[in-house]
Amino acid sequence: MILHEFSIAQTIVQAVLAELKKVQPSRLVRARIVAGGLHQLVSANLTFAYKVLTKETPAAGSFLSIRRVPITAECRQCHWRGKIRGALFACGRCKSGDIEITGGRELYLDSIEVEQGDPS
Repeated sequence: MILHEFSIAQTIVQAVLAELKKVQPSRLVRARIVAGGLHQLVSANLTFAYKVLTKETPAAGSFLSIRRVPITAECRQCHWRGKIRGALFACGRCKSGDIEITGGRELYLDSIEVEQGDPS
C-alpha cells in the first residue's frame, strides 16, 4: 500500500528539512533512515514517495538510504531470544506464541550527508 509509505515519507521529509535548516548546506546528498521490520515498508514505494515529496525543496535530488532492523522477540515460556522469521510471530525454539517483541519498531532519521559550499 503506497499510501502507507507516502505518510511515512512525509514525516521523513519534514525531519530532513528541519535538519537542513540547522546546517544550511549547499546540497543534501543522502538521508539515512532506520526502519524496523514491523513497519513492513516497501523500499521502492518509500523511495518513490521521498522523491516526489522532496521535489522543489532543498532536499531535491538527494538519495534515501534505508537500514533495516529485523523483528526480534523473547519467549516468555523458554526464554529464547532471536529474530522472528515468517508471518507467524512465534518462538523460534518452542513455537509458543507467548512472546515479547524486543526489536523491529524503530523508525527514525539516522543521519544526513551534505555538501558544503566553497567557503571563499
